[in-house]
Amino acid sequence: MTFRHAPTIGGELVMALLIFTTYSGAQNLSPVLTPIYGFTGTLDGELPYGGLAIGSGGVLYGTTNYGGTYGLGCVFSLTPPTSTDGSWDETVLHSFQGAGDGGYPAATLAIGRDGTLYGTTAGDEPSNAGTVFSLTPPSSVGGAWTENVLYAFEGTYGVVGPAGVAIGRNGVLYGATGGGGGGVCSQGCGTVFSLTPSGSPGGTWRETVLYAFTGGADGSLPAGIVIGDGDILFGTTAEGGTYTRGTVFSVTPPASPGTAWTETVLHSFYGLDGNSPEWPVVIGAGGVLYSSTSGGGAFGGGTVFSLAPPAFPGGAWTASVLHNFQQGDHYPVPGPVTFGRDGVLYGTTQSGGEARHGTIFALRPPTSPGGPWTYVPLYVFGQSGGALPMGGLAAGSGGLLYGTTSLYYGTPSYTGTVFTLTP
Repeated sequence: MTFRHAPTIGGELVMALLIFTTYSGAQNLSPVLTPIYGFTGTLDGELPYGGLAIGSGGVLYGTTNYGGTYGLGCVFSLTPPTSTDGSWDETVLHSFQGAGDGGYPAATLAIGRDGTLYGTTAGDEPSNAGTVFSLTPPSSVGGAWTENVLYAFEGTYGVVGPAGVAIGRNGVLYGATGGGGGGVCSQGCGTVFSLTPSGSPGGTWRETVLYAFTGGADGSLPAGIVIGDGDILFGTTAEGGTYTRGTVFSVTPPASPGTAWTETVLHSFYGLDGNSPEWPVVIGAGGVLYSSTSGGGAFGGGTVFSLAPPAFPGGAWTASVLHNFQQGDHYPVPGPVTFGRDGVLYGTTQSGGEARHGTIFALRPPTSPGGPWTYVPLYVFGQSGGALPMGGLAAGSGGLLYGTTSLYYGTPSYTGTVFTLTP
């Protein structure tokens, strides 16, 4: 497949033609996957580990873990073509420099109402514990985006995980750290935190640890959080819990000012229902939580699960395994899941498939109450083309899905791709 595009970095044209050679074997099971950009591993970025956020006008926003001007990763945008035979244009919005600016971003971005992007970096000097940053759009067309470090973590207080931040009321940001906070873990068991804006332009954001995990029954190593009704925060921990195999938890706001937030373990994994959930949950109809585990299940290859809220206050949440992956399918390593049209769950595996380069799948909801979910393999990455999709999928208009691969096999050589999938 040949396609043209003109990515720009700071207004500089870096290439006019990219050629993708897609695997011609029976890898496409019926849906159509189209690569729309290939990273060169230089100024335009390298290794997009995170997923994509969809902004106004269908513009895609993402991060690369390496590359950019200083080799420490970048934030990029991809603008849709203006004609049916046109190409997507890549622009680097910010290249990380380290030394207080952060580096090595790996998380999906969050988009504020005014178009400001919020994200995290995994490393920063001198603490090397990561940052939370914002990128504000230019005031005029063609202008530069403005990056601000909102908070720089210290190793004793938190280490930013791969899940990014969520935007709450009044612009408050919520997130989780995969270390710090104390507990029995050697590097700290992790925290849930908030970042509150100062209320004045350029003011200092205030970081508050809402909960510090101990590494016991409450869990350890949180993967990230989402915001539910009543500002309740939901998340997963990769370890800890009753059976030491991870948890799903909630952190509830205080009932009165000045009191503490309350952490509650909603479910502890015991193995057959999954092991080590490493991605945040998504919230579906009726407040049901959905996510995946990286191991465990009936065949040891991981699961996609749901967790339904109790029928009455104070009751137990109900866990269900929607799909069991098989280790025999080349150790699939399920990634995050997302909702598409008609309540269908879509997800990726990082190393599943015959070539061990990853897959894309769908889980269709039951046709009758209490019935099983239907697993549908959509795409298997082959011996050539993009590989290792780690950031999950983003659902766009018309049912189109967008995703990234962190590797590429073939000629010419790329260091990751962005693709669309028509289910």
